[in-house]
Amino acid sequence: MVAKRQPAARDTRERILEAALVVFARQGYSGASVDKIAALAGATKGAVYYYFEDKDDLARDLQRDLWQRLAAEALGAFEPGGDTIENLERGFDAYLGALQRMPVARHFLRESWAVPSLDDTGVREETFEPLRTLIDEGVTTGELAALDPDAVARILMGMYAEATLHILTTGEPGPTVEVVRRFVRALEAAPAERKRRTRAVVAR
Repeated sequence: MVAKRQPAARDTRERILEAALVVFARQGYSGASVDKIAALAGATKGAVYYYFEDKDDLARDLQRDLWQRLAAEALGAFEPGGDTIENLERGFDAYLGALQRMPVARHFLRESWAVPSLDDTGVREETFEPLRTLIDEGVTTGELAALDPDAVARILMGMYAEATLHILTTGEPGPTVEVVRRFVRALEAAPAERKRRTRAVVAR
C-alpha cells in the first residue's frame, strides 16, 4: 500500500502567500489582517506566524516572490549572442507581458510601492548583474555607446521601475512602452563609432 503523501511545509507557505495576495487585493494592505489571510489559506494563525514574523514580513516575501517571477521572465527572454538593443526591448516586453497576466498581483504591487516597510525586496541586486553583463557585452562589441556599464544598468533599472509604477497606475502600457523604447534605442552607438569599434574588436 502506497502511503498517502503528506502536504509539504512549502505547500502551506505557498497557500498562505496565495491567500495573502487575494486578501491584499480585496481589502487593501491596511485593511488586510493575518486572521483573514489564515482563514482564506485554510491555515491556523499560528501557521502564518511560523513562516512569517508579521503582516509586513509576509508582504515582503510575497512582493519579493512576484518581482523574482517578473525578473525571471525578463532575463529568460534574452537571446544569447543576440543584438543588445533587441535583447533589452525583448526583456522589457516579456516582463511587461508577465505583469499583464497577473491582474491580482498588479493591485498589490501598485499599492505596495506606497508602503515604506515593504521597500526591501533585494530583487534589484539579483537582477543587476545579468543586466550589467548584457550592457558590458554591448559596449565591448560596439553595439552600444561607450558608456559605463554599471551606470547604464543602474539607470535602466530605475527607468524600468518607474515605468512599471506608471503602467500600474494608469493601466495603459502603450505610451510608457514607447518612451522606454526610445530611451533604450538612444544607447545604440552611432554608425561610425559602431563600425570603428567593431573593427577594433575583430582585430584583437
